Amino acid sequence: MSQEPEPVDGTVLDHLQNCTAPAIADTKHEGVQVVSGDIEPVHTDCAFAGTARTVTLDPSSLWAPAQTLDTAREDEIVVVDADDRVDEAVWGELLSEYAVEAGVRGLVTNGAVRDVAGMRDADFPAFARTVTPRGPSGREEVDRNVPVSIGGASIDPGDVLVGDETGVVVIDRDALDEVTSAAEDVAEKEREVERLIDEGATLEQALRDGGIM
Repeated sequence: MSQEPEPVDGTVLDHLQNCTAPAIADTKHEGVQVVSGDIEPVHTDCAFAGTARTVTLDPSSLWAPAQTLDTAREDEIVVVDADDRVDEAVWGELLSEYAVEAGVRGLVTNGAVRDVAGMRDADFPAFARTVTPRGPSGREEVDRNVPVSIGGASIDPGDVLVGDETGVVVIDRDALDEVTSAAEDVAEKEREVERLIDEGATLEQALRDGGIM
């Protein structure tokens, strides 16, 4: 188990969430990864930004990551590597309610979840490969606070995840300041393009004069 990563200020995370996942992806920064599109939001209000708290589960005997959730800190995202196994849910309503009380900002897993209505009612954002009514059968987590791979993205503890209805991006912790600045620049250019279009510019003109083309 690796050492605890340093937290990121919650106001920085809120700002990144407002930048949006597409703007962060559009930075094309080498410290940004995009989680594959088959890891999807499980309900309609799944926006978040937070630091990764990771766990791997035994794919031969899955279990809800209760130990990891008990150690999770405010403003974190629980990242569950279930080795792409989806026949049993690794998360549901009860864990979501507990996570909200603990200040956890969301969940990302390459496994399955259940109790979607309860998760939505708890206002808990979650991204998963699929949903299933079947609960977990195992008893033990394999390892916590270690590097994992979810949807083709390598995620280290403490990396920053930003998600919205378009998907999830991963920001390398060491690149956070550069990516934040670059995402702000992308968002500002998009706002300028919108302004130029509102003033009557053609799309090509607006993209060129707004600095996107």
